[in-house]
Amino acid sequence: MNRRPKILIAPIAAALLWAFLCVSVLSAQDAPPHAPTLIPPTLVPMVETALVDALPTESGIARIVASNAVRIGILFNEIPFGELNVRGEISGFDADLGRAVAEAWGITPEFVQVTRQTGPDMLEAGQIDLLIAAQPHLRSLDSLIEFSEAYYPSEQVMVLRDGDPVQALSEMSSKRIGYIMGTRSEMALQEWANRTGITVTTQPYVNLDQALSGLTTGDVDGLVANRLHIQRAVTQPGVVRVLGEPVMPEPYAIGIRRMDTNLREMVDRTLQYLAQSGRLNEIHRANFNNVDYPAAMIVPWANIGDSAPTPAQFGTDIPMPAQYVIPRMQNDRTLRVAGIRDVPPDAPESVRRLDTAHRAFINEIARRWNVTVVYVPDNGANPLDLLASGQADLVIGVEPDWNTAGQAVFSEPYLMHGFQLLTETSANITGLGDLRGKGVGIFADESDARAILTERAEAARAIVDDVYQLANESDAAFAILVGTDLNLTAVFGDSMRLLPHLQANPDTLELLSDSEGNPIFFSRHYLALATPRADLDFELLVDYTLQEMMRDGTLASVLAPVTTAQGIPPMEIWPGATDFLGFAVTG
Repeated sequence: MNRRPKILIAPIAAALLWAFLCVSVLSAQDAPPHAPTLIPPTLVPMVETALVDALPTESGIARIVASNAVRIGILFNEIPFGELNVRGEISGFDADLGRAVAEAWGITPEFVQVTRQTGPDMLEAGQIDLLIAAQPHLRSLDSLIEFSEAYYPSEQVMVLRDGDPVQALSEMSSKRIGYIMGTRSEMALQEWANRTGITVTTQPYVNLDQALSGLTTGDVDGLVANRLHIQRAVTQPGVVRVLGEPVMPEPYAIGIRRMDTNLREMVDRTLQYLAQSGRLNEIHRANFNNVDYPAAMIVPWANIGDSAPTPAQFGTDIPMPAQYVIPRMQNDRTLRVAGIRDVPPDAPESVRRLDTAHRAFINEIARRWNVTVVYVPDNGANPLDLLASGQADLVIGVEPDWNTAGQAVFSEPYLMHGFQLLTETSANITGLGDLRGKGVGIFADESDARAILTERAEAARAIVDDVYQLANESDAAFAILVGTDLNLTAVFGDSMRLLPHLQANPDTLELLSDSEGNPIFFSRHYLALATPRADLDFELLVDYTLQEMMRDGTLASVLAPVTTAQGIPPMEIWPGATDFLGFAVTG
């Protein structure tokens, strides 16, 4: 159930209200002062609603191929993302990203000026192909346009005076907090108050400079604003500081015309390729003072390949699902789930634990949606085939894979697992080099374990040559602690298979970790949920629910039997409503 806001709006002067009304049309972003542009962004016309088609008849890929160009909507006054500089050139992170995308596709980028008001409308009307304009993925926009996976982790933050003892957002209760009118800082403050139930008194300001002045003079105790805008506006150290916990995430993503599944998949695959190839890191360093691109921002799917994706690899049609899930689910209140199989009593501990976690996961989703779960037996078939044929609504426990992208849409990964090294604590193993002359066990049914261990050892210039096979998963701890004729010091295996041994022997076994105490993964595999391809509304319902489970800690709780906190990948959180088409997504 949604809580009513508990914000008390402080009265402001009539003159301030009049100023707000005069500038509100231009104030969609709490942007700091910027260099003059050659073309004021306010000259971009609004799109006539009559020009907008409800559903495109073919993918934007067809137009892109026919014209050999991609039209990219971009802001001209949002440093460091998009700027029309004094030389008449479009520069910034978004501009460089757009050029990299076009280069990967072998076509020409054509930049089209948009504003925060006109960008989504121009995309919906087909006047641009992509919106790369520091555009946050907001749930309120999901009914208008479609979004790629996020490419930049922007956020609204709480700014305090330097020296303020507050360490957490929860400590801001009953305090006076400023925001910039007509911007996402206002939205962030409202959403945070609604979600937490915390009562604060708010103070509106016309612009960021005025808000910072109010903070430093003590008129307010805190200020909500965009993190990058604060970093650009405050250059003097020792004046303000930012709480580490964000008030509201606002991940930037590329906008695509709604229901254009093929173009969105081409954009997502291109972003993953640019991340894997290192090109995104080059672009980020060029625009953010040689700072590396966030390593965990984009996770390449399996079989991404070493070559850039091209339009020829994707269809130009508008695909349709075999059946739309939400109308059927609204009618019979059932959720048909594939990917769950009966586990035999003698199954390994890791298999039984994953089954338990997955069933708890699905049951929690069904509880929130108030539906009944129906497990669809696969009888040896690929669960994704059941999804594509309309026999299942959802598949759990699948790895996002470009080879199967034509059958399903994959959620963000909810679980990461991979090879780790379990060692005896007293052995003092700090790296693979310490394993020379020591026995290392691998599980007999993990066929790639030896090759990966050898590869990683060679990369570390280590020698690991005493490798032995373990017949059973249950033998790992015994082989290390009690000893056998193998005389093992460590076991190299999948993290989900090692976790039960670690939990049963916390004082005598440990995982090889880095200098900061984080367990090292020598390989990474991801599990996600799969939904029917082109059923966007059901996909959104699943994504919203997954994000809320991540936000409220439920995801970590249901996955505790199979992973530690390091095994839950970072997840995009899109700000917005907590119910969708009659289904609740919060606990």
